[in-house]
Amino acid sequence: MLSLVQPQDSSPLLERLFTESASDLARYFTRRHGGPEAADDLVQETFLQMARSLEHGRQATSARGYLFGIARRVSQAFWTSKREADKVVPFDAVEHDVTAPSTDDRVHAARETIAALDPMQREILDLRFAQGLAYADIAEALDIPLGTVRSRLHHAVAAVRARLDADQL
Repeated sequence: MLSLVQPQDSSPLLERLFTESASDLARYFTRRHGGPEAADDLVQETFLQMARSLEHGRQATSARGYLFGIARRVSQAFWTSKREADKVVPFDAVEHDVTAPSTDDRVHAARETIAALDPMQREILDLRFAQGLAYADIAEALDIPLGTVRSRLHHAVAAVRARLDADQL
């Protein structure tokens, strides 16, 4: 267990986490919400909630994983408030493509396969490959066992690989 509270002052930890993770969180929010408009506000809200949890002596196995867990909840709350205000469709129901479109049929097949995966598998794929989180960090972020992360990631990658292999035949 890693205590997120330092003996005297938690601000050095928050500063370090902000320096190391703010740009990653901004990319995470940009991918989830289809653009950078709200990303800065969501990053700030994530760190505000992190600071509040530090005051309460929250313990976590991974500070970065815990931070992304907060970011996930902030993102979900943002969708809920936007949906109520604007009738916006949630992240899982919309295909988000922040990269340039590809003419490669394999890329299209991979995207279709990923879109058909269970939402939790898509979330794990995103945290692992787009955000670069370690398995332990993903487990912390999603509040699920490490073995579950490994299993779901394995099955998601296997499904994509099987589709790509089948398309090559």
